[in-house]
Amino acid sequence: MQIMNGENMRTTLDIDRNLLERAKTALGASTYTEAIERSLSRAVEQAEVDALLNSLRGEDLVWSLDDLRAWRQVSHGDAP
Repeated sequence: MQIMNGENMRTTLDIDRNLLERAKTALGASTYTEAIERSLSRAVEQAEVDALLNSLRGEDLVWSLDDLRAWRQVSHGDAP
């Protein structure tokens, strides 16, 4: 998974400590910041996959995992 390094910001959040600890463990993150960034990245990726699938509804297409990765790389400039 790739974490995008955009403009950073500092903010104060009220977050359930137990949920954050569980996310940190589940994601293999070493810091709270890393856990939050990975969680946000996964949420955005899932939304993009959902949008792609919705755009293909009714289409008689079969995409392999390699096809999806190539689409993502071309449309978002992501590294493979």
